[in-house]
Amino acid sequence: MYRSITRKWQLATLLLSSALLFACSGDTGPTGPAGGQGPPGAGGPPGPSGSSTVPLESVEKINVSIVSVDVPDGGGAPTVVMRLTNDLGFGLSGLPAYTVGFTLAQLSAGQNGGSSEWQSYVTNGPQAATESASADRFTDNNDGTYTYTFAQALTAYAGGPVYNETKIHRLGVEIRTDRNEFLPVKIPANNAPYDFLPSGGAVNTDNHRLIVNNDACNACHDNLEVHGEARFDVEYCVTCHNPYSIDPDTAAEPWGGSVDMKVLIHKIHGNDNFDNKLTNGYFIIGYNDTLHDYTDVKWTQNVRNCTTCHQESDQTVPQASNWRTVQNRAACGTCHDDIDWLAGDHPGGIAFTDDSLCAQCHNETSGTPTLHVPVVHQIPEAEAAKAFEYDVVSVSNTAPGEFPTVSVRVLNPTDPNYATDPASTAYDINDAAGPFQTSRARLRVDVSWTTAELGNLDPNDTLARSPTSGAPFAPIAIDFKTGATNDGNNMFTKTATEAIPTGITASGVAILEGRPQVVLGGVLTSLAVVADGLSFAITDASAQNRRHVVDIGKCNDCHKTLALHGDNRVGNTELCSTCHNPNATDVQQRGVVDTACFDELGTVEESIDLKRMVHRIHAGNVGICGYQNSSHDYNGVVYPGRLNNCEGCHVKDEEGVGTYYPVDPSAVLATTINTGADRSTLVDDTAISPNSSVCSSCHTSDLAKNHMIQNGGDFMAGKDDTGAMISTGNETCQLCHGPGATADVGEMHGVGGFRFN
Repeated sequence: MYRSITRKWQLATLLLSSALLFACSGDTGPTGPAGGQGPPGAGGPPGPSGSSTVPLESVEKINVSIVSVDVPDGGGAPTVVMRLTNDLGFGLSGLPAYTVGFTLAQLSAGQNGGSSEWQSYVTNGPQAATESASADRFTDNNDGTYTYTFAQALTAYAGGPVYNETKIHRLGVEIRTDRNEFLPVKIPANNAPYDFLPSGGAVNTDNHRLIVNNDACNACHDNLEVHGEARFDVEYCVTCHNPYSIDPDTAAEPWGGSVDMKVLIHKIHGNDNFDNKLTNGYFIIGYNDTLHDYTDVKWTQNVRNCTTCHQESDQTVPQASNWRTVQNRAACGTCHDDIDWLAGDHPGGIAFTDDSLCAQCHNETSGTPTLHVPVVHQIPEAEAAKAFEYDVVSVSNTAPGEFPTVSVRVLNPTDPNYATDPASTAYDINDAAGPFQTSRARLRVDVSWTTAELGNLDPNDTLARSPTSGAPFAPIAIDFKTGATNDGNNMFTKTATEAIPTGITASGVAILEGRPQVVLGGVLTSLAVVADGLSFAITDASAQNRRHVVDIGKCNDCHKTLALHGDNRVGNTELCSTCHNPNATDVQQRGVVDTACFDELGTVEESIDLKRMVHRIHAGNVGICGYQNSSHDYNGVVYPGRLNNCEGCHVKDEEGVGTYYPVDPSAVLATTINTGADRSTLVDDTAISPNSSVCSSCHTSDLAKNHMIQNGGDFMAGKDDTGAMISTGNETCQLCHGPGATADVGEMHGVGGFRFN
């Protein structure tokens, strides 16, 4: 509006000047004599200051930085100068004092083997707290900087540490603009943790406590923010969540009410899906007596994966190695919570009065190597799986009507010869005593078509399909446990017993999957090995790969190694798509064999199309009947990240456009939700148009569904023999939700606001 008004006035001035010029005509006269000097004019307004500012309420994000912290000699009340800017670097003015809070903590070195510890100066009883800025000590300097002086000298805070000017101190800031009666909206602001020595000089990072970086947390959480969306930074969290901060309501529990960061985080993540469970659980009574019970929360990977969070390769966290180099009861006891350290419950009957004994066994420079922390946290199955690598070498006889022939190898990357001659490390998969010939071992190739949109269509309805197992329109399976021919160098070849259906065009893909079995700890154990695939031409001049939509590395940020179906299908979303395609549902498992899943989840079949199923799993609103009628109920599942962060999973295409934008509904198959009376054909299926199938997985309201229908979406579409959708509508999602459109998906979901994408 300001620019518009200014331009109008400029235009009006120009027109008026032109009118005045053209209104006068005739010759000018001779120049007259100079007049006398007039009286001095009035003083002009003051010029601009050295820096420009904009009103706080005009921005969508506040960037906070600490300019300085000055502590008077002897530990007087610190004075803080902070600067607020927008993304263009302009200072922000108008921040009210009552929207700001500060934390201040001191770091002390560990004693007798214990961890170093932060301790907050500001407390509220037994808990660390923030100090709310008061107007009489808070000054807006009108240049984007603000000055605040703490309420007391550091030597006067009850419950705080004994002040030591030579110890590292950390200041943190939180801003809650929705406390402002003139601006009742929340503008996100960073916490700007600032480390300093009151005595002056540089902070020695070798004597620091930088253990986990924000990006490690946000790999799963996308944008971790708690306590009313004002606290974002791990380095800020620890100024309150330290060993001296106690939840009084749970002080009688085995964890003594501790909300220390290492206790809090280890216990929240202390249960996983691998039968590990905390002995005593964990819960907190928080603000307004709110219960936060983490007892049954399960982490999406094995709890022994310490390096998922403690990333020693990240130079911004020089103490990331503490997980293995600083052994003590406080840290280790958060997971090993069944040990009474004083009573001698530790193996060997050792009673601990301090932490000095821990290093004698567990430190990597002493003790017993098998007891070193990295060794005892190894996951034997994961270590053993490193000795296997699947390789699809070739696929032939793939024209319509031909029986595809596939050659594969299983290599050993841990073999010393692997670097120079990988083929020489190949396993003999026919070896009766080998890892692929046990009763529960598995090795097979899935042949799927077409890579343009996997659906395993059989226009002739001739492929044999079991009525009691599998999924409709499953891939052709080639079992390599038996009948494969060895070329003499442990490359094995086998031909499928089913042909590529006639009438199929384009390209397909062959993917090797399965699980070897080895003896670990005296037990025959299945291993999760990443699947490998190779595209092949059916009628194309050359093989065309399937479109790249998601990054398995992003899946593994949360899942470490995504392994499903008894470790048979591992680390390859393309493999998942061969069965989890738009033509498939869980109809065979809905009470056909018995009624276990039927009774729990009902009779209505569910789509297992990957694009719909995965969105619904992470939104917590689907239940799937699986193998042998097992129930996979994801209703109420809490995704740890943000559902609106599409790039938490999706990649960008070659043109830099996110693969989460609406697709061409004529190029992507509709999602079958009812397979009809004949499961071998599509002509009696009921389907959802492709974009509506995805979007309605999260946007489940009637309003959202009606919006999709009004814009061409169809929840009762049909399919013909070619798999093409039969619909009275035509999805026009791209018009409004495409890149740069009025309701651009990336903009509406705020994808650009997740800085760890």
